[in-house]
Amino acid sequence: MSFLHLPRFLSTVRLLAFSVLLIGAVAQEANAQLLISPLRVIFEGRDRSATVIVTNQSDEAATYRMEWQEKRATPDGQYVDVAEPTPEMPISSRYIRFSPRQVTLGPGEQQQVRLALRRPADLPPGEYRSHLAFVVIDERQRRAARQSSADGAAIQVFMNLGFAIPIIVRHGNGRPGVSLAGAELNVDELNRLGLKVQLKQEGTFSTYGRLRVYWRQNQNAQETEIGLLQNVAVYPDVDSRVATVLLNQQQVPPGILRIAFLGADEYAGRAWIDQSFQIGN
Repeated sequence: MSFLHLPRFLSTVRLLAFSVLLIGAVAQEANAQLLISPLRVIFEGRDRSATVIVTNQSDEAATYRMEWQEKRATPDGQYVDVAEPTPEMPISSRYIRFSPRQVTLGPGEQQQVRLALRRPADLPPGEYRSHLAFVVIDERQRRAARQSSADGAAIQVFMNLGFAIPIIVRHGNGRPGVSLAGAELNVDELNRLGLKVQLKQEGTFSTYGRLRVYWRQNQNAQETEIGLLQNVAVYPDVDSRVATVLLNQQQVPPGILRIAFLGADEYAGRAWIDQSFQIGN
């Protein structure tokens, strides 16, 4: 029979809790200190090159490493890492080279990351996507995160924080398409009212834009925007996408609700969805 050494166990728990808080705090700080533009890169038609600008917004020098990551989209708008992509997986990293691969920037300094596409002559039509990650390498944070307890228990937290953006190659005469499959009002764990919208993927290319929600009392009343969700993408690797638009009020009175999914960036000016519904009495 083995017994748990309570003081050592409690010290380890406290250390683990501190580490989790430390990771969250540093992640939020890094997110504010690293600026990447644009947040999406699209190659289509005769596009052969693109540039991403990385800016160090902190007051200290920082080192960033660029690397490919393969991810699969999920119906809730998240990504799942794919450690070993299959030959059939439509990834763009096979056809794109980028440079530099690592850079150190002083406060306020910028670096251009150049991407070059080489399309094989026999490339099948379709949409190909990989994610270019910008990993923050900060040796100072590594040292600060190494904590040791008085009884010898130790934990290391490595602060390799990364931010990834999609790099998309569209080839052939594919088409984007999406439709509204459903919508319902719901309240989240923070007691915030939102509209849960289900978007059905109908095209061979992804769609991208912003979801807007409007309300008016009746056909003759003035319409008011009550919700907006930016940067909504529906990729071909999911049958549908669920997105929740938080509303700027705690209740929606009876009336007419309108949902609009409007294109952005390369799809600016397109209206994917524009549908109205009577709600309440």
